[in-house]
Amino acid sequence: MDCTKVKVMLFFWLCFPALIFPQKVSVMQKHSNGKEFNIDVYAAFQNEAPILKTSQFVEDIEFVPLEITDDCLLSNYLKTIVVTSKDIIVYDYEGCYRFDRSGKFLNKIGSRGQGPGEYVNAMSVTVDTLNQWVYFPDHNKNRIVKYDFSGKHLANLKGVNVGSRIYIHKPMELLVEDTFYQYAKKGKRFCLGLYSEKEKRTLSKMSCDYQHDIPRMAMCDPIVYSFNGSLYAKDFWCDTIYRVTNSNRLDAYAVIDRGKFQHRATNDESLMTGKQDSRDRMILGINRMNETDRYIFMSSNQGFCIYDKQMKKTFAGDSKENKLCVEDDLYGSPGFKGDHFPSNMGGNEYYTFRHAHEFVEKGKGKHSVTGQKYDAYLKMIEKLDEEDNPVIMIVK
Repeated sequence: MDCTKVKVMLFFWLCFPALIFPQKVSVMQKHSNGKEFNIDVYAAFQNEAPILKTSQFVEDIEFVPLEITDDCLLSNYLKTIVVTSKDIIVYDYEGCYRFDRSGKFLNKIGSRGQGPGEYVNAMSVTVDTLNQWVYFPDHNKNRIVKYDFSGKHLANLKGVNVGSRIYIHKPMELLVEDTFYQYAKKGKRFCLGLYSEKEKRTLSKMSCDYQHDIPRMAMCDPIVYSFNGSLYAKDFWCDTIYRVTNSNRLDAYAVIDRGKFQHRATNDESLMTGKQDSRDRMILGINRMNETDRYIFMSSNQGFCIYDKQMKKTFAGDSKENKLCVEDDLYGSPGFKGDHFPSNMGGNEYYTFRHAHEFVEKGKGKHSVTGQKYDAYLKMIEKLDEEDNPVIMIVK
């Protein structure tokens, strides 16, 4: 073999080792110290609470009507709401829109399509407020499309096994859902992956340790939320909530006591028929969680739960009757959207919305807030038209 060929081969081996020996993705190690919060969901649902008033756990609510123009006609449902000191960013499946803090429309971020710098099918967006980046998980294309707040396309992150949602672990590190992990074999199920933009690869994965077969027809996305600068993750089929300590470590934070409630063992027929099966009365599936300094909020097929970390007690209400965290006795507004709770939180604030027509029709109920705050609320309603864009509610 001549010298030139030897040099070429040596260069190849030194510069492209990943092509020859693919880097192994590590599995996050789970740790427990026995000091986790115990959230007794079963006991709470045996003693469902009456309607909880917002005054019991809310200090104040700020109402921000979103400007309506030909360039930002929002649909009936806002999937994502992010509020910073200067911006409000919302995503409604059709598009992502940026407003200033007073609700004035600034610009659209990204666009749906097949062209350069466009996304095909994003179910949500994720916002890095520190760097002013917006990520669209485009799972039809197995990629993440990235923009800045002005709407400029920054990158397409390819080769990512991405589901419907991603989360910011730290700048340029994303915790990515695998929406269809239930189809994998036992022992090879990974519900979340930590992806590095810099290294352009998945650093580690969170395993699903459920040892039984998972029904094919089941909504079982993993749950992730941010609190006090850390990410917390719960596999749908596991009752432990973990804090993502680093790329390789998960520390147990809270345990959900499901009591006699069971995991789903058969297909969820309600996905097709819209009707709940009688067997579902003893099935518990938690689909959304979030947290503040005092409370852990949960939404499930059985209803809503609030765990009071100070009292170490869980309160629950029937979702059909909207018994929990809906009635606003501060301003008498239309209240919180049950199907939106407890998504979209930032620190100790919860972001939701109501349609303008709901305020016009029934936004003057019983209230306890008086003076200038309530006068400003009434003036806001008077300026609304039923066809206006939704009103953002910043619940503090």
